Amino acid sequence: MTTVAPADGAAAPVRVSVIAPVRNEAHNIPRVLAMISAQTLPPDEVVFADGMSEDGTRDLLVAADDLPVRVVDNPDRIVPAGLNRALEACTGDVVARMDAHAQYAPDYLEQVVGFLADHPEVAAVGGSMATAGRGPWGRAIAATLSRPFGLGGARHRVGGDAGPIQHVFSGCYRRRALVAAGGWDERFAANEDFEADLRIAAAGGAVWLHPEATSTWFVRESLPALARQMWRYGYYKALTLRLHPDSLRPRQLVPPAVVAGLVVATAARPRLGAALALAYAVAGGALGARAAAADGAAPWRGALVPPVVHLSWGAGLLAGVGRFARTSDRTAVPSLRESAGA
Repeated sequence: MTTVAPADGAAAPVRVSVIAPVRNEAHNIPRVLAMISAQTLPPDEVVFADGMSEDGTRDLLVAADDLPVRVVDNPDRIVPAGLNRALEACTGDVVARMDAHAQYAPDYLEQVVGFLADHPEVAAVGGSMATAGRGPWGRAIAATLSRPFGLGGARHRVGGDAGPIQHVFSGCYRRRALVAAGGWDERFAANEDFEADLRIAAAGGAVWLHPEATSTWFVRESLPALARQMWRYGYYKALTLRLHPDSLRPRQLVPPAVVAGLVVATAARPRLGAALALAYAVAGGALGARAAAADGAAPWRGALVPPVVHLSWGAGLLAGVGRFARTSDRTAVPSLRESAGA
């Protein structure tokens, strides 16, 4: 049992669980285990939900002997199902999600768990997130995604101040609030974390940005992988908006508007469509090239990233709107099993 001392000095025991969904992450597991071992506030347990890995991931986890590791199966092989299986299996009062595609500062758990101890009104807390890439394409992609013109101006991405927020990256939750909200909705293959935070807030639990808790997110390392990721983000953003229409932000309308405008213009007047596409590519490419150069990546690679991000995300959102607008169910259906009762 971990003892956390709130700001008032009255230390209280709290059980801390780290949960992580993984699938075919053998190349990352040694780093992840070392990162968790290095936390200044050691967790009481670490529950990995393995999506039936085929690369030895599970063997590496089972062999870990310096952490209280448990491994549970995630036969559905999607992130929200894995998170729910881990939540059902864990026993912590506080549940911190730590992803294999991120690196967390050594004091990350100390920061977020301590913040919850100091702020009983807060149900979920997360910190600021830097963006990093491996290899020449990864560095160029990270340059765009770390700036407002890439993935928007979410405060956890661009260094915002502490305070209430719609969504936190890789949140740390009070278990009772997370279970009461139903865990993560397994209809989502992406954006499940954002949607869960919206449900927690709707139930009266504050979601808070604590910038002193820091982490780094590793981006995709090729344009095709980035395009698939962004399309999926946009597609499931449409389901989030179907369930929570008030969560829409004006900036989120820009990519689908660009995609729709280019399609309509090209269909009506191909030359006009081509001219608009060229103008958009030049404008977006200039931003990406400048960002890449500033971060030490190749400008020509950076120039290709913004169009891939915006057009893939926008096309995914439009496809999702077409898919999810046909459903009459606008209520999120949590998939947490009763065995995880509060």
